[in-house]
Amino acid sequence: MWRPVLPGISVYRDSCNVYAIDCPDGTVIVNAGTGQWLDYLELLRHPIAALACTHYFRDHAAGAHEAAARGIAMFVPEYEEEVFADPNQHFRQRESTIVYDNLWDRFSPILPATVTGVLRDYETICLGGREFEVVPLPGVTCGQVGLSCILSDGRKVVFSAEAIHSPGRMARIAPLQYNYNDLSGALSAYDTASRLEFMNADALLPSLGDPIVGETTAALKLLKENLTALMSVRPGLAASTAALEGDDLEQVTEHVWRDRKSMSNTWYLVADSGKVMALDYGYHLSTAASFPGYPKKDRRRALLHGLEGIKAQFGATRIDVVLVSHFHDDHVCGIPVLQRLHGTECWVPDNFADLLEHPEAHTFPCNWPTPIQVTRRLEMDQPFEWEEFQFHLSPMSGHTRFSALIGFEADGKRFAHTGDQYFFERGVDSFENNARSQNHVFRNGALMNGYELSGEWMLSWRPDIVIQGHQPAMFTDEHFFRHIADWTRDYADLARRAMPLGNEGTHFDLDSWGGWIWPYRILQDDLSPFTVRVTVRNPHPDASQMRVRLIGPPGWQGETKFLQANGRQEVTCELSMRPSGPCRRQPIAVELTVGDRPFGQVAEALVTIGSTTGW
Repeated sequence: MWRPVLPGISVYRDSCNVYAIDCPDGTVIVNAGTGQWLDYLELLRHPIAALACTHYFRDHAAGAHEAAARGIAMFVPEYEEEVFADPNQHFRQRESTIVYDNLWDRFSPILPATVTGVLRDYETICLGGREFEVVPLPGVTCGQVGLSCILSDGRKVVFSAEAIHSPGRMARIAPLQYNYNDLSGALSAYDTASRLEFMNADALLPSLGDPIVGETTAALKLLKENLTALMSVRPGLAASTAALEGDDLEQVTEHVWRDRKSMSNTWYLVADSGKVMALDYGYHLSTAASFPGYPKKDRRRALLHGLEGIKAQFGATRIDVVLVSHFHDDHVCGIPVLQRLHGTECWVPDNFADLLEHPEAHTFPCNWPTPIQVTRRLEMDQPFEWEEFQFHLSPMSGHTRFSALIGFEADGKRFAHTGDQYFFERGVDSFENNARSQNHVFRNGALMNGYELSGEWMLSWRPDIVIQGHQPAMFTDEHFFRHIADWTRDYADLARRAMPLGNEGTHFDLDSWGGWIWPYRILQDDLSPFTVRVTVRNPHPDASQMRVRLIGPPGWQGETKFLQANGRQEVTCELSMRPSGPCRRQPIAVELTVGDRPFGQVAEALVTIGSTTGW
């Protein structure tokens, strides 16, 4: 039932290849299949030390439930932990009627399995007394991983999941169609093949297909050729493939460079000492192109990018610090990986540092769920230095209120990093007859004075070069600054034409928020009272008394407070609530009355009490 593959490695032909590796402290199993192999453990030389699953597909993972029930320690990909641990919740969240994405996340286990630990990208983990490197292999799933180890004879082998089936082929390409009629997963699979090719393994042990022993580079090159042909009829993917094969870095000036393989732009500032600062650090281009119709953690992945180019160009082996322009996931998701692997510092403007450190506590858009350690909080309008460079921060709103303009000088030029505030519809080669692309997002906190704040600073600082999130560097001229001035006027005028936003009226500003509750997600074991911080906004132009009351389901006791606020002012207070029983994601709300006028339940939060599988 177990067939030898290489010295110390056997395979069981289940619904997928189930590999057994002899290790100093027992046998490590890779993938669970149906679990049929559990009936033949006595044929193995050593007891089972651990089970590692490469991805959640049922033909690879259904047996994990029984394996965990027998007490086998189980390790799963970091991005897929929730799918293994709580499949009921996974299926509850999955739309099953009007479906316009084709991700194979319904091909996941139907029974939960107790997860012992997660397989984090690039990490070296000890299983059964042997060290395995976790290799990111996005493709048929966004979170798929492989495991690499060195055998006793010195050969490097990679348990390569579904990254390759046989020379030039994958077992199935249908799972690469993440969205409705795209094939964006093929770009991830292409980059995965490049990653495996770079590893130069002696053997690839696929989960579907026969082991590839020797000639692994040729097998992967052929796979990349076939994936390129598959994507060639899809122009966007063809262009992205070309970008993946090009240089990592694009030069702006001697000390400023752009990462060509980042989805939202990562910019590098290189000091004379050789140290490197990144301005933002988000998704790798290959995984960003694979975003399906609606996001969940198992559908997005942060991979390293730029480091090989930095090393080749400057000899640097790490990024010293990341300076963040705003909190959105496409600008920050890679920071925890840098911090875990390289100890990179993270410097964040104070007006959104809490959002990065406590992602569970808010529900503002584009929120990356992994907490980021903020090394240094930066105050607005207070200059600060890194190496020989001095920086200036200024607040802005528009695209999001949780952001900052960043100004600095390098190579005799003034730079401004504007986040995602300013874009042009017809590229950035010329601004004379270009068109402005409005990019304000109301749920990000789009306030009436957003472009006024940034416009005043831009016209005062007058940068020579503007760098931002999703277009190449902008070399400014008078036409550019005329656009900046017009932006402020257009933004406010269009809003006032469509909404009653007069200075004397009653309104909650352009974004129409009445307030929010912090934390948004409350998780506790018992029925003791909990306290939240509530922020509410006075919609009147004059000072008013505001009554705020915390409301829950029948039997829950919420506190009420009276606050005084100036016109349009946001004020904050703490309110407590005593729950009456266990619950999961029970909504609570803040009811707001200003003067004698009720405005209803203006903000909500979710409460989980007594759950064993998280909030």
